[in-house]
Amino acid sequence: MNEHAKKPRAAGTPDFQEVRGKWSLIAFLLGMAVIAAAIVLGRCYPLYIAVVLFSALMTLLWQKAPRPWISLVSILAATPIALLRQQFSCNVLCGFWFTLINLRYLARLPRWIYPLTGLALLGLVTSSINWLDDNAIGSAMRQGALLLNFVLAPFLLLPMIYFRLEQSCDSRANLQGLLFCLIVPSTLILVAAKLFGTVTNAWEASMHIQSIAEGFLRYRLGRVVVNFLRTEVGFILAALICASAAVAVSQVGTRYRLLAGACLASNAFLLLVTASFGSGLASFCGLAAIFHTQFRTVRGIKVLASFAALSCLLVLTYALSPPSMKGYLEKRYEHHVTNADTDRLALWGRGVDSFLEHPEGVGWTLSVGEGEKTYMHNDYLVYAVSYGITGGLAYLSLVFGLLISFFQVRQRAVADPCALAVQLAGLGVIVAVAVNSMTDHMTENRWYFTLIWSLVWYSYFCSRPGKPGPARRGVRCAALLADGPGPHPP
Repeated sequence: MNEHAKKPRAAGTPDFQEVRGKWSLIAFLLGMAVIAAAIVLGRCYPLYIAVVLFSALMTLLWQKAPRPWISLVSILAATPIALLRQQFSCNVLCGFWFTLINLRYLARLPRWIYPLTGLALLGLVTSSINWLDDNAIGSAMRQGALLLNFVLAPFLLLPMIYFRLEQSCDSRANLQGLLFCLIVPSTLILVAAKLFGTVTNAWEASMHIQSIAEGFLRYRLGRVVVNFLRTEVGFILAALICASAAVAVSQVGTRYRLLAGACLASNAFLLLVTASFGSGLASFCGLAAIFHTQFRTVRGIKVLASFAALSCLLVLTYALSPPSMKGYLEKRYEHHVTNADTDRLALWGRGVDSFLEHPEGVGWTLSVGEGEKTYMHNDYLVYAVSYGITGGLAYLSLVFGLLISFFQVRQRAVADPCALAVQLAGLGVIVAVAVNSMTDHMTENRWYFTLIWSLVWYSYFCSRPGKPGPARRGVRCAALLADGPGPHPP
């Protein structure tokens, strides 16, 4: 398998050799095979052990082949199960292996990541006075696993997976990775669960107010359960809507735009079905940021044409929706707007009270309260309550630091449509995350959480200039373009 490293398509950089397309195709097939095995076999230790060994082996074999390995790991982000008792996400496990094998690469991450990670880890230490109990080993293992998924993953491990993309000169391959390895796999699973899955909690869902059951369903697909609770699935749907819309409205190849448009319509329909108002608002904010940035880089008439086409697609999606879904949407609108729903304010107030009572943190938790526990429905508060003032500050700085970084990219002219599409995707997703984190929990579902952060970090590093100076990088990219586009499978 290492012969691909000897035949680069272009000089590239020492850390990123562009390789022939067959290896990305192999990575795509391997990743989809793992997802299929997870759906067929469900939660079982033979599958867990196989995936752990597989992730370690492929990381070892492909550690010097960034494109295929990143493609594989990106697809594994859509695996609808978590591994082992402590539930590690599959792609996070690959990031852990890569970091363990290549500790020297930790120094290659953006410098601003290190103090934020330090603040988050400090929060774990200060909160230990509240989460350590008589079973010190058990509580430490649980909090350590949660730290791996919800702190080390977005702050370190996922950046370690994608940081070498900033050395890539092949923007079309970057676009294909975003579309085929991150957007399509999760979209397919969500659509398949909705169309072909069987409801596992119909009675429980029917108990909700005014029989509004649609937004509280779980579906069994094969031997896995796909969660369609609106406060959870809304996050991934909003992220996929923004990422696919960025591709659909960009001046890229027609086949990419059509596929992205199909993903956009599918995810928009699913979001309408769940009627998550917070995620719907986040989607619109993300789309607004995408079009606002496009006006700075693309001719206005093209942007208006894209906006009109996108609007028609969304209106058509709603028009073709079944009457029962429209009735459900009307009830949700009445609940949140007409009746001025204020339940979130009360929940946030309880979260603030808990934070003021324990500013050092209490260990990872989504709920607060002495007797009856209630969810906070605010990820900024979750990190503050869990890891104290330092943890809350770290997560807030991570989200808004990335937000500022994506907006700053627009200050540089982005002439390549493929590069612009990836940058717009990251911008739309991080805007949706920043807005939706105020009203719901992205951290409730490990699959959704790591997929969303994978979209963000993938786009972030594809949008950054490489380490070499502009002149040297320009020469290398020119050499790549002169070599020809070559085969580019999914």
